[in-house]
Amino acid sequence: MKKFIFICLCVGFWGISWAQSPSFTVTVSTDSILMGNYFEVTFTLKDANGSNFLPPDFPDFQVVSGPNQSMSTSFINGQMSQSMSYTYYLEPKDLGNFYITAASISTAEEVLETEPKEIIVLANPDGIIQKPRRAERSRGFFDMFPSTPLEEMFPGGMPQPQDIPPMEQPQPQKQPKKKRKVYKL
Repeated sequence: MKKFIFICLCVGFWGISWAQSPSFTVTVSTDSILMGNYFEVTFTLKDANGSNFLPPDFPDFQVVSGPNQSMSTSFINGQMSQSMSYTYYLEPKDLGNFYITAASISTAEEVLETEPKEIIVLANPDGIIQKPRRAERSRGFFDMFPSTPLEEMFPGGMPQPQDIPPMEQPQPQKQPKKKRKVYKL
C-alpha cells in the first residue's frame, strides 16, 4: 500500500511539474500582408517569470508601435497560470519574403527563444488598407462577450454632437390634491 501511495505522489508531482513548464512563443496577426499596411507581432512567455527580454532586430520592418507589455495571472481550479506578452506593430519596408528572427528571454532556469516567423509582403496596386486582426491569445473573461467594431455600428461614420437632436426634459407631473372629507357629528 505504501508503494502505491508513493507511486501516486510521484506521478502527481510529475504531472504538476509537466503542466507548468515555461514556454516562449511568437504569434503574428497575419503571415502575408499588402504593402502599406501593418501587422501585429506578439511574444508571449507562459508559466515563468522572465527578465532581459531581447527582441529581434526588425531590419525589414518599421516599428509603428512597441514594445507594448501586458501581464496576466489566473487561478482555475486551484491551478495558477501566468503570462507576459510583448506586442509590436510592424510595417514592411519592401516587397518580398522576410523573417522575424528569434527573440529571447531569461527565466530562473534557462534562456528561452522563439522560432523565426516568415512574413510575405505583397504588392498593393489598389492601395487597400487592412486592419490587423488581434493575434490569437488565451481567452479571458471579457472575450466571451462579442464586440462589434464601431465601423459596423455606424457605417456612415460616428455621429457628431451637432447631429444628435437634443432630448426633451421630462416635466414632473403634478399630483392631484386629495380632497378631505369632513364629517359632522
